[in-house]
Parts: sequence; structure tokens; C-alpha cells
Amino acid sequence: MATPQARPHSSQNGPAADGPGAGVTRELRNYHLEQRVSQDELAVVYKATHLTLDRPVLVSVLRRTDWVASSRFQLAGRLAARLTHPNLLPVIDAGHDDRFGHYLVTPQLDTRSLQDVLASGPLDPLLALRIAAQLGSVIDYLHTQNVVHRDVQPANILITSQGTAYLTNLSLAASPDTPDFSSVDDADYRTPYTAPEQTFRSGQPAPASDLYSLGAVIFHMLSGEAPPAGAVPPSLEARNDQLAAVDRVVQRLMAPQAAQRYGSASQAIAALRQALRPQIDAATVDMEESRWETSAEWLENPLETVLGNVIDADFVARSRTRADTLHRVDAIRRLLERWSRQNWTHRPQLGRLIEPEQIVSYNLYFYELRVAYETRTQPQSRLSVHHGGALVPARELQLWDAPVPEVAPFETHPAELMVIPGSQRIVACTDCNGAGTIPCRTCDATGTISRTRRVKDSDGSTRTDRFDEQCPTCRGYGNESCARCEGSGQLLEEKIFSWSRQARAYFNEDDISGLHRPALLARAQQVFNGPIELRDGQWYQVAPLKEMFEEALRGGGTDARPVTAELTIRGVPVTEVDYRFRDKPRTLSFIGFDNILKGDNTLYDVERIALYAIILLMAVVLILILVLRS
Repeated sequence: MATPQARPHSSQNGPAADGPGAGVTRELRNYHLEQRVSQDELAVVYKATHLTLDRPVLVSVLRRTDWVASSRFQLAGRLAARLTHPNLLPVIDAGHDDRFGHYLVTPQLDTRSLQDVLASGPLDPLLALRIAAQLGSVIDYLHTQNVVHRDVQPANILITSQGTAYLTNLSLAASPDTPDFSSVDDADYRTPYTAPEQTFRSGQPAPASDLYSLGAVIFHMLSGEAPPAGAVPPSLEARNDQLAAVDRVVQRLMAPQAAQRYGSASQAIAALRQALRPQIDAATVDMEESRWETSAEWLENPLETVLGNVIDADFVARSRTRADTLHRVDAIRRLLERWSRQNWTHRPQLGRLIEPEQIVSYNLYFYELRVAYETRTQPQSRLSVHHGGALVPARELQLWDAPVPEVAPFETHPAELMVIPGSQRIVACTDCNGAGTIPCRTCDATGTISRTRRVKDSDGSTRTDRFDEQCPTCRGYGNESCARCEGSGQLLEEKIFSWSRQARAYFNEDDISGLHRPALLARAQQVFNGPIELRDGQWYQVAPLKEMFEEALRGGGTDARPVTAELTIRGVPVTEVDYRFRDKPRTLSFIGFDNILKGDNTLYDVERIALYAIILLMAVVLILILVLRS
């Protein structure tokens, strides 16, 4: 849990804290606590491992027991568990332990707090824009859920090495579930990022207070210093004349009167992006927009915006260079003229006939996700004959801790029964109650059986004589060996489960409506391939990936879990040209780096094709007539 800046704290993933408890190794419910990594006013945070899933997590343990601290801690857990957004740090478990008290569990991500990042100075404006855009997205999402964060500040923002931002710590959030904090002293929780009108004694806080905090964070990212508490921030233009337009955005976000601020975070981010347009254009050194037609435009794919650092940079650079070439009418005309000469069916002099009205280039991506699922059914007891020998005492392993055969990552393995180590115990046979013998069923435990024989008397008559003889099954003892335990009186009870592995593939793609799918697939080339974590929030910022990942998490079945996942992304550049032909709007597209042309029948010489077809048909008819006459 992050805390107000006025209180001492350390980064969530920073060095181990000193003092009692550092380096502890304890178990809390289903978690194995390891190194203590941070401590703040509310909680101690430990690196931990989920015992069942063998997955690294962070466990925050409440360190104070007063009403306010306990209420804040539980509020943060309830809200984070209910709300879902790619830039909101999720709470994956929470509860109360008799030894440790209240706890929260969050993913163990490779992050640093923005506060730690800013300790090294201001950020590059484009990185600041990227972080601000993600914060704006999650802030707007919270507001749609009737939640006001009330504590947006660098200490509560985590940043990955790829620039993905996570907003954390909803312990002061205002929502319908929030306890009455009116008795709390406002001064204890005011920071340089707190809106001047914000107070715990007022009614429902307005979303505008979060916009003020967003502006304060942007100011800190661009200036390298926290804004002065409760005062108008210094001008960013005075520090960097290239930030004059940005300064106007920040000043409006941090306006003393809430009504003067932007209506939403998305409006503010749009204004910030426009203010940084010169820097954005300058950073894209491979795009020569000054030479483009005024009607030409490059559209950045959301994948490139959010995850540009993971896809092949050479592919993106080549596609932008290609766009530079195609964003000029003369280049379009040359390609069309070349296409006209390639085949007699193509409309001649196409480059002269078509007048482009708009040229748009972009990249399309196809996504393939392979997931290996491991299935372990709920354990069942199995009884078998115990052939003697003492069992070595051992701790019974949890279901998902039991060892299973090694298989290749995406290899299918049929169902196989496995024994849970440590689950074995010797029990008395239920058939013989541990005696090893049961009453003989042949003689009803008497030891003898009755038989009859025909006997001839002295007068020549015959009669039936009944006599007893020793039971051949129990040989006169009246008991027989118990078949269930093979006479040992003992059974081996153990827990077994069915284990199997199976792989599934999932596919998704960007919207390709109106485009030639076979041509796109044929020219798509790999831009990313590698193992991924299905619950990593960065992937969920791209809609097709989010849909595919959510389907994959549901796809294994009740007793299955994804154990390995591999993502492949293939991309293809596309340029669409809107034009008019015979006063009708048309669209053609150039696909791939070889610029294959696709469009409607306007591209073809329909009249010539029809004429040739008629001539061919007449020739066939003439031949048939000659054949019939001969």
C-alpha cells in the first residue's frame, strides 16, 4: 500500500526494509512469506509465493489495528477486487489470518513507484504523455464506477520498464462503500497533489479533484519537482519554452476552481497530446510528413501505441518508410500505371483516371495465442492391498504441488492417475476389521459341510444317507483368508487424481472489414513471438488481445489451469486510397511491402473482358455448328 508523501515509505519493489521481520520465512494461509520489501503507514509488504499455484505474489499485511487504518485497508481490498482496468493494480485475494491479521494479495510485477523514478529528475515529455494517458484512462474508468480516488500521487503509481502504469491504493477512495471518514483530520492526508477543495467532511467528492491530482503528477513528471502545496504551480514554459502549450493544459487541470478544469481526464489527455504534437512528430524521425499530400494520414495501431517496445522495430520503421512513399499522389499513380500494364484484364491508364481524395496508411496485426492447460481433478481416496513395510512419514502435498511427469511445453499428455505424496496411510481392512480372515462362506463358519450318498441296505433296498465332512475351503477352521486385504488385515489408503496436459490455440485480429483477407494473411510477417504471462495487464490494453486472453483464461475447464502461454503477432502494412470514379466514391488498397493492389471491379477493364468473352462464346458456337454439319 502506498502512502501520503508526508509519511516515510519505500518502493513496493524496492530493497528489503530494515528492522524486525526483515527476511522472514513464514506461511500465511496459502502463501509462503519470504522477503519483506517495503513498509508504509498501513502495511508491511512481503514477497511471497502462492503455495498451490507456485506463483510469485506480493502480500500486504495490515500493521495498524485502529479503526481508520483497518477501514482504509479493507476498503482498498474491496474496491480493487471489484474494479477491473488494465491500469489498475488488481487485488487477487484478501482476508484475515489469526496470526497476521488482515492481508491483501497483489501480483508481483517488475515495477518501480513513479516517486522513485522521479527521484532521478524529470521524464522525457513523450514518456510523461504515455504515463499520463494511462492514468487518465483509469481515472475516467473509476469515475464511471462512481469512485473518486482522492489520492492520485507518484507514490501510488507503479511503472514497469516498458512504461506501463498502474494506479494503486484505493484506501482513501470515495464510493458508496466508503466508511464515514468525517472524523479524520484532513491535514494528515493532504499532499502537494491534493485538490484545494478536497476534504473528508464534505459530501460526495467531485471527480474534478482527481483531475487536479493528475495535473499535479504531470507537472512533477515534466518539471522534476512536486508542485507547491495549495499554490499555483510555476510555469513549465519558464523551464522549457517547448512546453508552453503543455503549461496551459497543466494550469487548467490545476485551476483552483473545480469548474475551470477539464470535464474528464480524456479531454485533458487529448489536449496534452495536441500540445506535445511537435515533439511527437519530431520523435518519429522516419516519417517525412512535410512531403505528404495534405489528404494523407498515418494511423498508429493501438498495439504500437501501447506495446511498441515489444514488437519488431524494423517492421514499424519499414512500414512508415513505405507510407512516406505512398503518401504522394505521383507515387500512387505510378503504381496504378504499372498495375494496368501487368495484364490485359486490368483497366488501362488507371493512374490517369483515378484522382485520390484521401490516403491513409496503417499496420494491421493478426494474433495467435497458444496455451498449455494442465488438468488435475479433485483428489479421490483409493484403497489397495498393503504388502507390508512401514510408511515413511511425510507432509501431504497440496494438489497442485504434487510432482507430475515432465513434458514439452505444448505437448498433449493423456489422462493418467497420479498419487499425492504424503497422502498414504495404513488402515484396517473394512471387510475383515483388521483380522485378516472372514467367516467361511462355504460352510457358514462351521468348519464342516453336509453331504449325501446313496446306501444299499442288506435287504437290497437303497436309501439316502446324510453325513458331515471337513469344509474344503477353510479345512475345518471355519474362517477363510480375506480376499480384500489378501489376509494381511491392512489396506493402503492414498489420494489420487487424474492428471493430463492439452494445448489449445486462440486466434484474433484487428478489424479488417472491407479488406482482402487472403492477401493480408499471405503478406503478414512475424513481429513478436515469445512466452507471456496471461494475467500481465499490459496485454489487456489492446482490445483484440484482451478478448483473446480472457477467452484463454476461461478455456481450460473447471479443473484446469494454464501453465504455459506463447504469443505470436504478425503484421502487415496497408494503405487505403479513397477516390471517385464516374462520380461514385470508391476505395482501393495496397497491401504488404510489395504493394499488391486490391479493390472492386473499377480496377478491371470490364468492357474488354466482356468483349473477349463474347468473341470466345461466338467461336465456340461456330465450332459446334461446323461439327454438327460435318
